[in-house]
Amino acid sequence: MKPVTSSDREKKIFKVTILIFLAVFAALMGYAIGRQVVGAGSPRPLTGRGHRAPTDALLPLPSRLAVYGPSPEFSLTERSGQTFSKGQLLGKPWIANFIFTSCSGQCPLMSSQMAKLQSQFSAETGMQFVSFTVDPKRDTPEILSEYAARYGAEPGRWFFLTGPNEEINRILNEFYLSPVDQPAMHSIRFILVDPKGGIRGYYDSSDARAMEQLEDNAKTLVVR
Repeated sequence: MKPVTSSDREKKIFKVTILIFLAVFAALMGYAIGRQVVGAGSPRPLTGRGHRAPTDALLPLPSRLAVYGPSPEFSLTERSGQTFSKGQLLGKPWIANFIFTSCSGQCPLMSSQMAKLQSQFSAETGMQFVSFTVDPKRDTPEILSEYAARYGAEPGRWFFLTGPNEEINRILNEFYLSPVDQPAMHSIRFILVDPKGGIRGYYDSSDARAMEQLEDNAKTLVVR
């Protein structure tokens, strides 16, 4: 048997060190990629210089909500047949979502969730609710009115809006959500907007904890 020299031992130690380094590097890379995947698909808050903040800021504390930027300007047709614009919401906090009346998937749940939120915030709080249709060709003011009645939407508090398809897609884009070619592909997030029109949070309607957080965060914006 060939005797083990100090040179052989050094080579063996070197190889083990390299293997340990590679294993640690691979673990760190996997962790970093995992964090990127978790944060994917959600807008990131704005920092003071107008840059998006780290993903960690996506879950703001109720006492210190993130700021994602201004909500989009719009002037659309409400279910009442009247023109309704963003300016009519200034001075009041509001919660928005995107739905369509013939949806048999997430939309009924989203509208039920909005109805629950409406019941949680009295008129005295000033909280408003806005549902934009992503199927404006079908969802006329008359159809939106029938849909709104189904969920007990209070006129003057919960608004259902329709307008040109390109305008709806512009609003989606300026809310940092993906425009849609097919109504069924719309975002299922709720959006919290403050009285000055600033976007303060995004909440996955399929996540019960996220919806609880929406209610808690919204309470920090209401009239006391």
